[in-house]
Amino acid sequence: MNMKKLYGFAVTAFAGIGMAFSQATLPAFWNCNDPAGAPTGFTLNQGTSGTFVYTSASLVKSTPAALRFDVTGEWVKINWTGNADTLWFYASGTGASGVTAWKGTFDVEVSADGSTWTSVKKYVDTDMPMGTKQQWVQVGNTARFARLIFTSKTSGYNLAIDDIEVRPGKGGAKPEIKVDYSGKTLQSGNEIRVGNANSFDLAIKNNSTVADLQVTGFQKTGTHAADFSSTQTFPVTVKAGESTTLTIDVNQAATTGSLKATLGILSNDSQQLPFNVNVYAIRGTVATEPTAAPGALNLVSNLAWKSVLGITASSADAYLVLLSTSPITATPADGVSYQRGEYLNGARIMHSGALADVNFDNIWGATKYYVKAFAYNGYSSYVNYYTASASTLEYTTPGLNPGSYYGTLGSSDTLLVPKLRGLVRPHFQVYYSNFGATMASNFDARDTTDGKKVINCFYTGFPYVFTPPFFFDVADQNYLSREHSYPYSWMGEASQDSANYSDLYLLYLVHQNKGNAVRSNYPMNNLKTVTMNFYGGKFGTDSSGGFAYEPRDFAKGALSRSNFYICATYNRTGAPFTIPTANEFLGMNQDQNVLKRWHKQFPPNGWEIARHEYIASVQKNRNPFVDYPDWACFIDFSSMKYAKGGSACGGPTIAVKPLTVVNAKVYPNPSSDVMHIDLSGFNGSDVKVTVVDFFERTVFEGKSNGNGMDLNVKGWSAGQYLVLIHGATQQAVTTVMVN
Repeated sequence: MNMKKLYGFAVTAFAGIGMAFSQATLPAFWNCNDPAGAPTGFTLNQGTSGTFVYTSASLVKSTPAALRFDVTGEWVKINWTGNADTLWFYASGTGASGVTAWKGTFDVEVSADGSTWTSVKKYVDTDMPMGTKQQWVQVGNTARFARLIFTSKTSGYNLAIDDIEVRPGKGGAKPEIKVDYSGKTLQSGNEIRVGNANSFDLAIKNNSTVADLQVTGFQKTGTHAADFSSTQTFPVTVKAGESTTLTIDVNQAATTGSLKATLGILSNDSQQLPFNVNVYAIRGTVATEPTAAPGALNLVSNLAWKSVLGITASSADAYLVLLSTSPITATPADGVSYQRGEYLNGARIMHSGALADVNFDNIWGATKYYVKAFAYNGYSSYVNYYTASASTLEYTTPGLNPGSYYGTLGSSDTLLVPKLRGLVRPHFQVYYSNFGATMASNFDARDTTDGKKVINCFYTGFPYVFTPPFFFDVADQNYLSREHSYPYSWMGEASQDSANYSDLYLLYLVHQNKGNAVRSNYPMNNLKTVTMNFYGGKFGTDSSGGFAYEPRDFAKGALSRSNFYICATYNRTGAPFTIPTANEFLGMNQDQNVLKRWHKQFPPNGWEIARHEYIASVQKNRNPFVDYPDWACFIDFSSMKYAKGGSACGGPTIAVKPLTVVNAKVYPNPSSDVMHIDLSGFNGSDVKVTVVDFFERTVFEGKSNGNGMDLNVKGWSAGQYLVLIHGATQQAVTTVMVN
């Protein structure tokens, strides 16, 4: 972790970094290669510790280094004599691997005296490029100082600055128009959204250092051009470095709905003929309603873990896309602007905005999905949806696809154990340090509101909400860690460089303090006495009185198959991987019968199928116990020997048999008051009923031996819920909507 700290005392106190106080002669240039060797006129505020430069070729213009800004308030200042014209520099945002959009705030400021500063260019979030690019600003003929300052750092994002140059003023500099709206500088062709205001202001500035800017008028084009006007008398002279305000009136008697036009500001700036501003105004309360639903929806790609939707455009500003595993009855409300990551009557909002391919995250394998798309016009509280019809699509994601991976290998082969190791062990290794970028960012995380994402602790279901990019933030008491579901203290080889230590099939994101630390290297088992409960994860004692950890039901099957996988993949002479494992530290063993029982009770679901296929695409190997669950009965994981006839699942201590699937009836569906669960198919036997919400959190858990159960769902959040019913010999799974 970078511990760089900023100090407020005089720059002469900075240890190890040479600072210059004399004024630079124009042109002034610094290659930024050596923070301790800043040339005359350049002053650097970078703290006293940490990393001061970047040396990566992608961030450096002049080798070997560029300045590294990684703390709020860091800056480089230039002081010169004479009139300057422009400040030039190379800049690049930095972030985690795979990040394509920067976040933070960076300012270019000027000053006449070095005390009072004026921002002349501000980079906010995506304004800063990811990749070295030359930037420039005009500083004005009264400025004698300029400062590049990291105004506000967003966690995970830094800056690289290189090749700073201040160029002298040119007596014949040409006028240059700059247009601001609501404090933000526009580029010609930008759109501004003015809502239902009766008028709005454009600030017109002359960026020249010497020449006057003549604003000679403005022209109007577009459908509603006649609804925009100004009382301004032209021409208007704007002196070098000064600005004027152009007020544009919106016709209050215009037809209600959307008003769009292009305003072309005319001036003697030969490079901007004219400077165009696209204006989107509203008369009344909402925009004009679209005339049709979106065109056809089509799948650009359909994978077990991810789908991409293509939308055919209609005559609308933007589109709202909903996704659900049940038929969608939801209808958006005019005046409400929805975000990706929200829910509308149980359907996930996957897109709200301009036409673009839509990425569906958190997709389950072998699952049928329903898609519904609406067209809308407007923005913010002025949106107006076309609800007379919508475009729809139904599709099913792929399931398990082993292909020819296993060849002729089957459970009847007495050499199943060594052959599985020889087949599965060779794979592409993703190093432990890359787990976050590989699994957290690309699979586990799903969108929620306000640009944030959420990942559920696998053991407990706890929702961890974060602002991308994901990293293991040890300062956060709720941070998620990489949990070895087969503890690495049990491993025959536990080096962090070994493939077993970093195998993706083994690792899960788990709440560090309430999950990983609690489970530690205790065995997993069904508990008799619970001493700690956090969401769906429990710690306590099992029927034999030994300490054990019990994860939520959702995780039990997958964790069992992960343990089977690592034993089959890595067991070898001199480095045993077995179940039960002799845990010398705690003097306790993991009972394989417990894991096999969970394996049968909780077979691979759509989530595990998606995870398996994603990991298979990365590591280029497969977990045989997901593809062929019965194979677990042909291996005694205590000795890693073949069990003829599947006898490893047939002993009196385990009595594991495939559970018969029965139909579960839940009604009414949707429910808003009392939900009835029909258990008549279980013939009065003891059953466990678990209800899980869309965030994989357990909202209800109870037992019954009757023909039905009533649940009061008043106060439950609207959305889709998963109902799981498990008996001694039967099971049922269904979904229900709560309104």
